[in-house]
Amino acid sequence: MATTTLHPMDKPVEHAVVLGSSTEALAGAGAVVLAILGLAGIAPAYMVAIAAIALGAALIFNGGAIAMEYSRIMAASGNGTLQTVELGGGLSSQIGAGVAAVVLGVLALLGIKPEILISISAIVLGVSMVFSSGLVSRLNTLKIETSGEQDVAKRVAHEAVSAATGTDVLVGLAAAVLGVLSLVGFAPMTLNLVAMLALGAAVLLTGSALVGKMMSMFTA
Repeated sequence: MATTTLHPMDKPVEHAVVLGSSTEALAGAGAVVLAILGLAGIAPAYMVAIAAIALGAALIFNGGAIAMEYSRIMAASGNGTLQTVELGGGLSSQIGAGVAAVVLGVLALLGIKPEILISISAIVLGVSMVFSSGLVSRLNTLKIETSGEQDVAKRVAHEAVSAATGTDVLVGLAAAVLGVLSLVGFAPMTLNLVAMLALGAAVLLTGSALVGKMMSMFTA
């Protein structure tokens, strides 16, 4: 069985990816807790705004982690142009959506049309999750292809990330629909909180899957 050996210069990058993905998972968990508290009636307007900020930050961390791992793979493979346009465009849209969600969440937290801004934030986050859902899966496939290894750890990691990707698509669509419904006035606070809860759970799953993937690379 082939053994993966990380170059010493690659290890800081691998650890940075794990740190970024762990932070993403924590942000997702925080959004879940905040949404539940809001649904329980505890300062829902504040909870949903802070949850949107946390999810926006999670997208930014996720985009940064993927970008670092992609750069490492490209450096190792000696091909700096492989899938650059596809992944670069996806990362740009994901990070842009994360920044937008953070800004909208902060404005809502300040009391500037909170229901409208959070509804828009839910739509932005949901659409971004749908369009960027394949990034991690493509990155994982690319890593296996460039390494030429197909051991059990990598197959398990690939399956875990693929499952998370499918979940992201469904949750992203659901969150976007909830955001649209809340934007037109159907129980906006409740629907926005449910959207943040679903998005937080998906982000937690994706971040955890990527951390597991990277840890399997360390032990492979």
